[in-house]
Amino acid sequence: MDLTLTAEQRLLADTVRDLVERECPPEVVREIEKSERGYGDGHWKTLAGLGLTGLLLPEEHGGAGQGVLDLAVVAEQLGWGAMPTPLLTSAVFAAGLIDLAGSAAQRARWLPAIGAGTAIATVAVLEPGARDEWGAPDAALTPHGAGHRLTGTKILVPYAHVADVLVVVVNVVGAQVAGSAPGADAVTPGTDDGAGAGSGRGLVLVDPGAPGVTLRRQHDGGGEPVFEVVLRDVEVTAADLLGASAAADLLAASAAAGAALATALDRMTVASLAYAIGGAQRALDLSVEHARSRRQFGQPIGAFQSVAHRCVDMLTDLEACRYLCYQAAWKLDTPGGPGAADFEVAAAKSFANDAIRRVFVHAHQVHGAIGFSMEHDLQLHSRRGKTFELSYGGSTWHRERVARALHL
Repeated sequence: MDLTLTAEQRLLADTVRDLVERECPPEVVREIEKSERGYGDGHWKTLAGLGLTGLLLPEEHGGAGQGVLDLAVVAEQLGWGAMPTPLLTSAVFAAGLIDLAGSAAQRARWLPAIGAGTAIATVAVLEPGARDEWGAPDAALTPHGAGHRLTGTKILVPYAHVADVLVVVVNVVGAQVAGSAPGADAVTPGTDDGAGAGSGRGLVLVDPGAPGVTLRRQHDGGGEPVFEVVLRDVEVTAADLLGASAAADLLAASAAAGAALATALDRMTVASLAYAIGGAQRALDLSVEHARSRRQFGQPIGAFQSVAHRCVDMLTDLEACRYLCYQAAWKLDTPGGPGAADFEVAAAKSFANDAIRRVFVHAHQVHGAIGFSMEHDLQLHSRRGKTFELSYGGSTWHRERVARALHL
């Protein structure tokens, strides 16, 4: 295993950094956060023009066919600039689910458009009261006449207001194992829970403008638009269920959904970690700059060991996070069976949840009161860092995954 970036990956990182510095300075980020759209249309077209919206997608559908490590390189630079963008939720999470679990017709319908940036997709997975994204869904897909009806509530769905399609994680009642309770099967990485026959889990394509779909704006402090999605008797055909083309395919599609969701969640966890690392790197850069320019008692505050040591601790945590992230990305790119990357992904996320929090605590201590003001750039990154910590599993959950991977 060699985690040293190749010349091509370094060039990719430099290209995205140049884009962020040139087109998305902090004042632009602030304006985008205030906007209804929640992302820059020009930024999106530029990302698509660079091929980044199709980075992970297969070449047969117009993508670049690159790996998760390349994605991590891109996400880190986007995070350094705190660029608000649906890139991760659309091109990584939603497109990944369609690619992994969709039928040939569904992949042909959506992947080229998502990869070209002409369509945006998002994933509705979290529900009220859920501990994390791995919990079993309560949103129920029930038989109704010749088709199905979908009822449930999803929360914190990013960019739902601009999405062309929602990928909704549901409980497929008709595919449930006899005798099991609805919502009883959580996706457990490293096991076949949620991936076995009749698990009841499904992935449904829903038009955000369909009758019965209601969007309500929420606020999570992370800088990107998120929505509550209320689904009330939404009509769903068998063709809308990922992997199914007829009612007889429901069981097979449900069996594939759990495995696809576990893999896509791991990819999204690593991508969001890379984005958070970029933000933490920017916090360190700002702290070092402040420690050099801010003077007290006749010298820069960086000359005081208490300040210098905080900056060193930030760097130490950052380097550890970065290489754990690269290792997890490399493992996801390495052929292996279900759960093969459980240890690496869980170790990276569990460590980073704590380490990135420490980085921002140190950064705010170095800056003092000014770092807490909305006029300062540091808060753009610390808010996103907290959102990362609370997304895609907490430290305890991922340490449980590590323990399972080690057979403890």
